[in-house]
Amino acid sequence: MKRTIIFLFLSFVFCGLCFSQETVNVTVEVTNVAVNGGKVYLAIFSNNASFQKEDPEIAFELQSDKAAISREVSLLPGEYVVSAFQDANNNVKLDYGLFGIPKELVGISNYSGKGFPSKSFDKQKILIDSKVEKIIIGLYKF
Repeated sequence: MKRTIIFLFLSFVFCGLCFSQETVNVTVEVTNVAVNGGKVYLAIFSNNASFQKEDPEIAFELQSDKAAISREVSLLPGEYVVSAFQDANNNVKLDYGLFGIPKELVGISNYSGKGFPSKSFDKQKILIDSKVEKIIIGLYKF
């Protein structure tokens, strides 16, 4: 009986260690912000399905009071896509023009501002682990 209790206790502790992951505190910085040009909306996706449905796990808004704004978030280690846009007309959505080209400033992880970003989670994803302290997302006009 004593061995069984010790075994169950050790199993519980071991399983808890296996399944509990520590979060990583990461600063997300958005650059090239048009100062006072509308709120910046930021979304964080942890998988392809949520990215394709535009249904982020984490979303928040930032005031555009500086050219570079930031916020700290806690994430589990893994792969993420981070996207942002600046809502110039305050309608709480990204507006598109001819041929689906965004009318407002937009940015996404792994995008340098040249050409059009991919709608592929695998091409835009970044790895978050204990070594990552900051993610920088630049906003660009197309």
